[in-house]
Amino acid sequence: MAVVVFFIGLVVGSFLPVAYLRYSPSQSLFTYLVAISVPRSSCPNCHQPLSAWQLIPLVSWLMLRGRCYFCQYKIAFYYPFTEVTIAGLFLLIYLDKGLNFQSGLLMFLIAWFWVLALIDFRHFLLPDFFTQPLMWGGVMLAYLNLSSLTIADTLVGIFCGYWMLKLPAIGYFCLTKRVGLGGGDIKLAAALGAWLPYQSMPILLIMASLLGILYFILTKCKTPKHIAFGPFLLLSGYLIIYQI
Repeated sequence: MAVVVFFIGLVVGSFLPVAYLRYSPSQSLFTYLVAISVPRSSCPNCHQPLSAWQLIPLVSWLMLRGRCYFCQYKIAFYYPFTEVTIAGLFLLIYLDKGLNFQSGLLMFLIAWFWVLALIDFRHFLLPDFFTQPLMWGGVMLAYLNLSSLTIADTLVGIFCGYWMLKLPAIGYFCLTKRVGLGGGDIKLAAALGAWLPYQSMPILLIMASLLGILYFILTKCKTPKHIAFGPFLLLSGYLIIYQI
C-alpha cells in the first residue's frame, strides 16, 4: 500500500505543474478548467505533443535524461522535484496517519495548497475559485460531522480569519493611503478559519508573519517591493490542520 500511495503522489505531483503553469489571472473558472484538462502536454521549446510514455511520472524524466525527446531541450528540474516531493509527502502522511478519510483529506489539501501558493508567488493573486471552495469545503465537512469542528466553530473561525487581517489592512490604508494587504489574503485567512479551531487563528497569523519575515530576510537582495503572504498563510495553516 505504501508503494501505491507513493505512486499516486507521483501522478498528482506530475499534474500540479500543469495546474500552476496554465493559470492566467484573466481566466474564469471555466477557461481555467479547460486549460488544465483539454490541451495535450507538449515541449515548451519545440511544442511537439508528448507521447504517453513521455508523461510517466519521474520514469520518463530519467529515461530522457532530463531532455526533450524531439529537440533535446533541457526539461526543468522543477517537474521531477515536484513529483518526488508530493509523493514523499503523501507517503509520510500515510505512514503517520494510515489510510483513512483524514489522511486522504490531508493529501488533497497539500496538493491544493501547493498550487495556490505557487500561483500567489508568481502572480501575487489568490483566485476566488481556489479560496471560496476551500472555505465552503470546510463548512460542508463540519456540517456533515466529518471534521473535528462543529459548524458553529467553523463559522466563528471564518469570521475571526476575515477580520484578523481586514482590520490591520484598513488601519494601514487609513494611515498611509496605500494598500498593504491584498484582498485575496483576507479571503484566504477566512477560508482557513473554516478548517482551524478559532482559538488557533492568532497562532496562524504569528506563524505566517514570522515565516514571511524570515523569507524577506533570506531573499532581501532579490525580493521585490511586495511579497506574497498567501504561501506563508497556507504553510502555517496546513501545519496546524495536520495536528488537529
